[in-house]
Amino acid sequence: KVPWDCAPTVSGQVLAPPPLLAAYHKPVGVHSTIGDSRGRPSLIHVLPELWRKQMHPVGRLDADTSGLLLFSRDGILTHRMLHPKYEVEREYEATVKNTVDAHALGEKLSSGVATIEDGETYIVFGKLLHAEGNTVRLQVAEGKYRMVRRILANCGHPVLTLHRLRYGSVWLGDLEEGEVVPIEGPGLDWAKSLLAS
Repeated sequence: KVPWDCAPTVSGQVLAPPPLLAAYHKPVGVHSTIGDSRGRPSLIHVLPELWRKQMHPVGRLDADTSGLLLFSRDGILTHRMLHPKYEVEREYEATVKNTVDAHALGEKLSSGVATIEDGETYIVFGKLLHAEGNTVRLQVAEGKYRMVRRILANCGHPVLTLHRLRYGSVWLGDLEEGEVVPIEGPGLDWAKSLLAS
């Protein structure tokens, strides 16, 4: 078994290991699946070929949501990034219907918004970071299916566009749409600390 941190040479070609985490700027219209039986745009060709068999997406972004999607090579790390117990924050920017009253929306999010999950009422907490006109930036520590869209709709602000800016300590920053890069620096340190916890 070859350790993750070594780069063997095969037939004169150095095979660098895949990173622990990689960041992808997902465009609208791409489905968060590895391949799609209906031929829709998917994640199948996003990663460099040498990473494809060793990395997997961390959760999903809806086809109509853009922004930061992470890939991981470690199943334990992926589990910890997704499990509510670890309260990993996600930050989003949304344009919504109806002008936002920042105070009222902030109160609703911090008090918890009721939504339905698997037929049961579920309370989701969020934090409003900024609101201006019909644009909001908010933070949640849940990643269930269309959760941000549901809680904003339940607060009277159906979502028109949704864009993920941050996942834990990993920021989208100025990563170009469609680009994928290894995570380094503070984002990698955060992932390693989560893995070690």
